Amino acid sequence: MIPDLKTRLVTFIAIALALPVVATADTAIAGHATETPTYQSTSLQPAAVDALRRKVLVQCGLDSSGNRNFLPWYFHFQYGQALLEAGDASRAIVELNQSIDLRPEPQARKRTYGMWFLDYLPYFQLAEAHAMLANWPCAEHAMELSRSTGETTLGRIETSRIRALEENIDRHLDEVGSCNLRDYQSSPSTDSASAS
Repeated sequence: MIPDLKTRLVTFIAIALALPVVATADTAIAGHATETPTYQSTSLQPAAVDALRRKVLVQCGLDSSGNRNFLPWYFHFQYGQALLEAGDASRAIVELNQSIDLRPEPQARKRTYGMWFLDYLPYFQLAEAHAMLANWPCAEHAMELSRSTGETTLGRIETSRIRALEENIDRHLDEVGSCNLRDYQSSPSTDSASAS
């Protein structure tokens, strides 16, 4: 009986010590903490990407057999948000940029179709995605666009979230780099099309 008690005690201590690590990882994925190492990006497996895409298509009331090149702006925005929440910042950047190309002006309670409205604030989320990849020049540029278009003053984004992202970007202003959309294209064919 005593060895079982020791085993249980050791197991309990191991679990208790592991809990802060799990909580830190969850905070890191959410990207709401103010420390630099908390921004992390993952790359989803193709099956997970397809499942997420199908889910967003259904949420947007779109047919999954439709042409990928002719999807509306709100699909790309919702899909970019879902990818960002799943931690796949690289793919989120591509989708958010696609939504911005189709509909560059942000708006609170933007009508999509029927009676469906959403807060369309793509530049702030683009800044978050770039921060997850530690691409600070692009994060700073997207944050400037978010400010200049009024996204950060609409009251739809928590001020603590805005402040945390701004502080992270400010800490990395001295880092050398440039922001080039071609770095985030999904395939080489789109690179050559955008270069011409």
